[in-house]
Amino acid sequence: MLQQIVFSVCTLLAPAQCKDVYLQIASEFGASLQMPFNCVRQGQIEGQKWIEQHPGWRIERWKCPPADWREVKF
Repeated sequence: MLQQIVFSVCTLLAPAQCKDVYLQIASEFGASLQMPFNCVRQGQIEGQKWIEQHPGWRIERWKCPPADWREVKF
């Protein structure tokens, strides 16, 4: 089952330039990312992979909402 991690990332050259990145992943052993420990653990693993592919960015924070969730900004 695919689950979602949302990284809030900012550029290194312009720290005020930030965006949310939505990743769909299959968590280890089917563990629910809705559980805080699993979100922290899987977020660190996926964050390291993402940073290796995007060296000009840094991860400010992440969260693990339900897979069908999208934040609506007004």
